[in-house]
Amino acid sequence: MWLGLDDTDSLDGGCTTLVFHELLNSLPCEYGEARLTRLWPFADKRTRGNASLSVEIFADDSIVEWLDEYWNKNILPLKGKVAKSEHSQREQYPSDPGMTLFDEQPDEQYYWDAVRGEVDYLIGGHQWGGNGRIGAAASCAWRETNPTWEAIAWRKGERMVSEMALEVVDNMEGTFLCRDPRTNRGLIAPRGPCPVMFGVRATSRSVANDACEELIEGSAQTIGHRIFKTNQASGDHLDSSFTETVNDKISLTGGHVIINDRYLVFSESGKVNTIAQWLQIEDSFECVGLEYEGKIHVEAIRIINSENKTRPLCKCGTRMKSMGAGQGVRCPKCKVRSEDSWDINKRIPPFAGWVQPPADKRRHLAKPLT
Repeated sequence: MWLGLDDTDSLDGGCTTLVFHELLNSLPCEYGEARLTRLWPFADKRTRGNASLSVEIFADDSIVEWLDEYWNKNILPLKGKVAKSEHSQREQYPSDPGMTLFDEQPDEQYYWDAVRGEVDYLIGGHQWGGNGRIGAAASCAWRETNPTWEAIAWRKGERMVSEMALEVVDNMEGTFLCRDPRTNRGLIAPRGPCPVMFGVRATSRSVANDACEELIEGSAQTIGHRIFKTNQASGDHLDSSFTETVNDKISLTGGHVIINDRYLVFSESGKVNTIAQWLQIEDSFECVGLEYEGKIHVEAIRIINSENKTRPLCKCGTRMKSMGAGQGVRCPKCKVRSEDSWDINKRIPPFAGWVQPPADKRRHLAKPLT
């Protein structure tokens, strides 16, 4: 059977990973590996990180009665919590917990639909609650394609992680996004009031476990920890890339760039924004990103071609001028003619190949460049 949970949290508490951890600790049956699944970042009324949880449990239908009682006592009271963010202008919606239980793993397509767009409730199984049922079912449907792992620990009191422990973990082979290389700021500990002490990501379960043990040793007191198999850094949210020629480019106040009235590049996106600012009319580029409200939010970009075209110089040193469409050019001083209407010089981009935003500005789902 497959058990899923989502949308128990608000900025004031109810952290879904901790609620799920406590649920697993209470289950009267055996269960498999806990899974954390990030979904479509623009989903309506989404929770902060848009992460849902799921696990395979080894039980029969008698578990339904137990889950019903647990739901009413421990999870339903979390409904309706809401708080205003001090860091984001996005509207914060009241928590609307949802739990699902399926005899068989749901159709994989439901996961792909939920990670790449808006979906409605999945019919079937046993379901409790409201909006969170969507994410809970989508997590159950995930087939663990290109997984990574995240070890999460929850704090008892203050949040404090040793810089020495963070440095050790950051240098472990197999961990990633532990520190922002630009600012040297750690990326494993949230800044808000949630109960998470840290979340450290790794390419294998064993590395996640080793990193977790190192960090717990160098942290303030924790109340528990768990390793989750995740779809983070999988790139599952992106279906294909886009190839375009620049016909129009607008630079907005604050540094945002819109290309061809379709491709939106935010000022905070580092090298991606630098490339967007550098692009000129008739350049060609390839990018990946998600479409939202008619715009592609660019997450990575590379230059395909960029050229400067100038009229050729005459032997006398004067710049030639066009004589009209298809008639070549002529030196205004010597009257010498040429059929070579343009000198073409390749422009060298500020960065070669693909670039993506800084570590602290990427989506959880963004696949690191190799």
